[in-house]
Amino acid sequence: MADVLQRLHRGIRERRTPQDVAQDIVELGAKHWLSAAGTRDLYAMARYQRTPAGSSMPATWRHHPGLARAYEAARSAVDAITPMAGPEVDPADPASLRRWLGAALTMLRLPDEEPWPARRTIPRRPVPTPSWNGGTHLQLRKPSGARGGRGGHADARDRMDAAARRALLPGVPVRAYRRAVRAVLHLQQRTEVLAAERDREASVAFGKARLAYLVTEEEFTACPVTAAFTAYYVARLNMRTVFTSGRQARPMDTLGEQLLAAALAAPTCRPWVLATVLTRWSVLDRLDDEQCGRLMGLYYEQLAASARSLRRAYDVRRDPAHMVVRAGDDSSTWNSASRAFNQARTGWLNLTRGLGYDDVVEASCPGKVPALVAADVAAWHRRDGNDQQTDVLVWADLPVPWDVVLGDDTCSAEMVRRACLRHGVDPEANGWTQPYRQDFTELPAPARDLVHGVTVSSPTLAGVLRQIGVFSGQR
Repeated sequence: MADVLQRLHRGIRERRTPQDVAQDIVELGAKHWLSAAGTRDLYAMARYQRTPAGSSMPATWRHHPGLARAYEAARSAVDAITPMAGPEVDPADPASLRRWLGAALTMLRLPDEEPWPARRTIPRRPVPTPSWNGGTHLQLRKPSGARGGRGGHADARDRMDAAARRALLPGVPVRAYRRAVRAVLHLQQRTEVLAAERDREASVAFGKARLAYLVTEEEFTACPVTAAFTAYYVARLNMRTVFTSGRQARPMDTLGEQLLAAALAAPTCRPWVLATVLTRWSVLDRLDDEQCGRLMGLYYEQLAASARSLRRAYDVRRDPAHMVVRAGDDSSTWNSASRAFNQARTGWLNLTRGLGYDDVVEASCPGKVPALVAADVAAWHRRDGNDQQTDVLVWADLPVPWDVVLGDDTCSAEMVRRACLRHGVDPEANGWTQPYRQDFTELPAPARDLVHGVTVSSPTLAGVLRQIGVFSGQR
């Protein structure tokens, strides 16, 4: 049983399918916790076997490896001028790199300010351009340089002149000084990219698996019933979205409900483990005040991380009532951040309402963030008579949610109710002023092999289709 629990714990940080998790839950003896119907559903899931080739979809999340090479280059260049003593630097942690960069920039007499972006933040779209005959035509905006508006890592005006360099760094060759400046400013730019990637990774992981990454192996394995539900529910959360004009499958199914009831009834139940992935009031009622406060802080931190990603990805020229993907949009970053924002918002509302902090929600109630819809899906919706979700119109009438979360704007619950009333939306039933509730329970179903949301029966065929860019709009 210990091996099974360890495998389930590793799986909550991966993208295991529900049928794979069901096979492990059978080995835990779940038939003793479930009803006859639940046992039948569990064994039906566990008997589902994939082809020998397995699945073509990755089972792990993409993770930025860090800046070990860039940091070593910058440290060597700086040490050639003057060795810098200090604590050990983790090149995979933006905060650790920023501390080292602060000391390095001070030593090199460089301004400690936000660097120029290492990537173009303005998408290349056709813009009106004057022509030779006095008219205008549409032309792609010229890029601002491979590494930002300055066309390179460093501006010569940021460096010290010869007199200041000789006075502050006597005996240091000019080439060594300039090499250190280039390496440090390069690392500074890359560190901002790394920080953005860490926010994106947190959004992707949280948008799917909530706070499962916080569960330690000791807490997870203390109660096999709690571990079974947590692993199965995370696998349901991690299921890929399907290319459809209808609704997506909801995470909670009848088997999950039975596993949750068994976990809450178990004498060794671990409510904290359950609360990291499910913030129902029946779970939160079992936490003490310290745990609820910690959980509320974690959810708000995730709200802030998602808000930063949304702010970077949002194009201020966009019509907020038209959330359809355009050329140049980074829809992957936006949709992962919006999913994480909405999930964190639901958990935060559950906690504030459950703890009786209604006045907090009344004073500050950030709205929901809609996803960017692909143009073909939007056309599919229009053909079916559903031109646009009314939630998009409500979001367009409210202050942008990331400004509310980060303290740059205000949005009260009363403002949200008035916007919902203007568009005929029930603010409580639709999750605007109350936590969103799944309106029905799904039936258990195995995860399918997909290529960009389209079901493919053969993993080998799926791999070929993915390589040649079918369904992706790419060459």
